[in-house]
Amino acid sequence: MGHVRKQMISFLVSARCDLNCYYCYVPKMRKIDPNDEVIDIEFAIVGMKDFFEQNKSRKIRFFGAGEPTTAFDIMKEIRNKTFEFVGNNLEVELQTNGYFSAQIADWVEKYVNTLWISCDGPPEIQDKQRPVKEGKRSSQVVLHNIERFSQCPNMQFGIRVTVSEENFSKQVELIEYFHELGVRYVCMAPTYASTANPDITSPSLLEFARYFVPAFLKAKELRMFYQTHLIVNFDEKVGVYCRACTPCPHLTSDGYVSCCDWALFGPKYLPGPLQQLVYGRWDKKKKLIIYDKEKITRIQARNTKTLETGACSNCKILYHCAGGCIGKTIVITEDLYRPTIEWCEATRYLAEKIPLNQGLFPCLHS
Repeated sequence: MGHVRKQMISFLVSARCDLNCYYCYVPKMRKIDPNDEVIDIEFAIVGMKDFFEQNKSRKIRFFGAGEPTTAFDIMKEIRNKTFEFVGNNLEVELQTNGYFSAQIADWVEKYVNTLWISCDGPPEIQDKQRPVKEGKRSSQVVLHNIERFSQCPNMQFGIRVTVSEENFSKQVELIEYFHELGVRYVCMAPTYASTANPDITSPSLLEFARYFVPAFLKAKELRMFYQTHLIVNFDEKVGVYCRACTPCPHLTSDGYVSCCDWALFGPKYLPGPLQQLVYGRWDKKKKLIIYDKEKITRIQARNTKTLETGACSNCKILYHCAGGCIGKTIVITEDLYRPTIEWCEATRYLAEKIPLNQGLFPCLHS
């Protein structure tokens, strides 16, 4: 099972954003058509019904190529329509930049069960890496919301950190900083260079992993849980890396269904390799989603049985990795079934330092 336990439908509700993160690749794509910036509510409702009719999960997630709360009214409508369909079993997750008003914060506290706020650290890091579009600081609003939600007893709340190469060595300090804010869960990932984001230098995953280990141990000492995408399946053996390989639907703002956060749009905007992760499209006239069965089959074949006879043969930790993150690797190797050498090296290193099969992880990010 492992990370694939996180079965849910993701609504990538908006391509608009109020921040200007230096490592974001969305602005580097071709200009997004205004008609493609916010999800069609009819598409969202049909996709939601399709998912719940085929899956026992009753979980939805709000994310986006941009910031989901910039389409707050759409978020509310999707949540309400979903509640009408599944009732009190509904669980809501939101992944956000945390730069939103008290009014939105009140709604989040009332209706969201799992919340991840993206914050890269104290103000000197946050404001450098994640400024507001007008060039203003984002830290004051974001840190205020972090302090608020870290005190919410009925919500699983965590921080999603993107760490630049210059901050790899500060992982212990970052854990201590978020601990002081009352945060219990932190997930960290390094910046990634790819065909989707050629302006970002590609840091060493192995170097990141070497600094991750002492931070992981510090978090354990502080009764926190610290995670990265390299270790998401270290708690039990798996058949696939994550829900993307089942696949779980991610409904895009331009009317497509992908299996992964890395495929945030349909083919009109995505680099070629990522188009392999798009397996459905919204037919607005017929009011239905047309699914590509061949693509679904190919995505589902990205599993340990396929990998053990191919790129991952003889790997000792195959069943705690399953080829790694499908999106992060495909933008580099351009092959659905071939992980990157860097990913393999870093994951093997971490498997030597962090005990496997020590009980289920307390949270699952992304």
